[in-house]
Amino acid sequence: MATDKNFNIRDLSEQQQKDFTFVTRRIGELQDARKSHYGVNLNTLWADADRDYIPHRLRTKGKRIVAVDEDKGWRGALVNLGASDWQSDISQSNPYTKIQVALSILVDQNPTGIFTALAKAYQKTTILISQLYSRSWEFAKSKQQLKLFVFNLAKYGWAIGRTYPLRIVRKVKVLVEFNQENPEQSTYEEKEVIEFNDITRENLDPRNAWIDDMARPNDSYSLRDWAWRKVYPMDIAKEMFEKYPRWKAGYVKSGGNTQETIDAVSVPNAGKNFQEKELVEVYFYENLLKDLFMVIANGIPIIIEPLPISDEDGHKKLSCWQTYWTLRHAESPYGIGIYESIRYDQGLLDRLRNMTIDQLTLSIYKMFFYSGTQSLTETGDIKIAPGIGKPVLDPKNIKWLEVPPPGAEAWKGLEVFKKDLDDASGISDPLLGIVTGKTAFEIAQAKEAALKRLKTPLDNILDALNAEGYITVSLIQLLYSIPETYKIADPNLIDDYLKEIESDSDLYERDEEGNFVARVFREFPLNLDKDEKGNLTETKETRFFRIKPRFLKWDGIVNIKSQSILTPSKQLDKTLELEMWNMLIPLFAQPPELYKKSAENIAKLYDKDPKDILPDSWLVEETPEEQPLFVSADQQAQQGIPPQIQQGTPQAQRLVSQQSIAPPQQNATSLGQRIISRLSSPFRKV
Repeated sequence: MATDKNFNIRDLSEQQQKDFTFVTRRIGELQDARKSHYGVNLNTLWADADRDYIPHRLRTKGKRIVAVDEDKGWRGALVNLGASDWQSDISQSNPYTKIQVALSILVDQNPTGIFTALAKAYQKTTILISQLYSRSWEFAKSKQQLKLFVFNLAKYGWAIGRTYPLRIVRKVKVLVEFNQENPEQSTYEEKEVIEFNDITRENLDPRNAWIDDMARPNDSYSLRDWAWRKVYPMDIAKEMFEKYPRWKAGYVKSGGNTQETIDAVSVPNAGKNFQEKELVEVYFYENLLKDLFMVIANGIPIIIEPLPISDEDGHKKLSCWQTYWTLRHAESPYGIGIYESIRYDQGLLDRLRNMTIDQLTLSIYKMFFYSGTQSLTETGDIKIAPGIGKPVLDPKNIKWLEVPPPGAEAWKGLEVFKKDLDDASGISDPLLGIVTGKTAFEIAQAKEAALKRLKTPLDNILDALNAEGYITVSLIQLLYSIPETYKIADPNLIDDYLKEIESDSDLYERDEEGNFVARVFREFPLNLDKDEKGNLTETKETRFFRIKPRFLKWDGIVNIKSQSILTPSKQLDKTLELEMWNMLIPLFAQPPELYKKSAENIAKLYDKDPKDILPDSWLVEETPEEQPLFVSADQQAQQGIPPQIQQGTPQAQRLVSQQSIAPPQQNATSLGQRIISRLSSPFRKV
């Protein structure tokens, strides 16, 4: 890559110049908005949270001077003049403890949700979308990113994540033949390996992400744009952007502000120092109204494109999902976290606790006075210190300094201040595992009451996950609709492939040159099966399916279940289950046409899918003339359905060929699988 070229903004088109100028100015505006947010510099506040979250000692006050040991020849070192090293200066690690407890309670499982279709045409695909959503979390191991999201949320009061398609492809050399006598002469074959190609989720550093300064809490439509910043090693940046023209041209050089955060200089302890030398600062920006996505590497616009994420109707979406812990202001999207809620109570508690420990130390390890020559401190005062003898003028005898131990008031005061701190944070003794009752019922009641304090943060997390769910559904429809294509030259293999797919026109095509091209869609392990009507049903047995684009059409409401991410409590789950069934069982003895809706609402109230709760007789569809999900080619011919209705029309949403979502042949050596595994002649990937 050439490195001697300089970028000129006039190399861009007129519209790109306007967009680039706008984005560079807009990112600066978003960053400045956080420096004074309702009278608080959030950057400084979050830097304090980073410092105080880690268990530490309080800084000792005093004038620092250089002390030199001339006898031993030791070089000078900074010491605190007049500071005592016996006094307690430990800060109790309450921020660390409470944030970890909140994290352990709120996130333990991958989220699952209730997907409700907005039209009857989408009811059949709801179960498929639901399982693909759950699979995407499991496949990408996104629970760990959700844990980081909740950690930032509790510590800073605001967290932000991103859902996007990730494709990692690398060229490697694979050992084909090993030469024992001369290993250096071994044969290697160059191969392109796809390490990951799916939907992924990423927790972002709140200090390096900025959202629309006009955005309001609990109003997703008020968020117009956002930006985030990353620092990459040059080799990783090259792997990501080397296909783009302005990177190929050699405009991008290492540099920029390569600190972990942009405030690392002005705010002490705001980030870590990277040891990597060849680094590049990269900004990403998305704007919903302008339909604009831009990537700027060290001041060079690498990517200027429309937003990549949209649903099947073309509605664009930002890739971010964000929320707050508790409200700071009705107009502020940045909330108040656990650290900020207890920071001043923490300071008072540390002061009283250390004073109590100091007095306890003096009451046990007494100071005394004895007769001797005059020897005072540099100020002429005698300072109290445990176990130290001080000479005084004309003492009659040695006298001990009697310091009373801390009274009950001191210990009671500590308990009161600790309770105030628990009340402010919402993390009290029951959540910390401290038994606060005598019976199991009392313990369960205390824990349930304590969990209510976490209801608001939990609801906010669910709101963020609901927003993430819509992004995931859009990406499912977008990514999984793209097949792998392979050219087949052998006529015999073409005939075998056509027989296997039953000449399904969606699974092959002829290109402009007349070559036969096989279209192989992604294969997914799903817990699905077909009933006698051809409709999809959930099963415990896992089967593999290849899914066509038309079968991914879905529009509806996503509601993530709170119990799906919480740490499971057998006792609490049992109580909730009994409570739900006590209300539902009497309804089952009544006519379903009277109480079906009530029963469904009760099930949803307890975050249960009505299909898993209600009797089978209540779930029978009341439209016997409804078309089945799978319609074979013969049935289509008998019903007079023209072939052109298969795609692109509203009627096609309910008429799908038998191969739309059918499991592959059980034979492990089926032609479809052989096509995927072979990239050499007579197959050629296009």
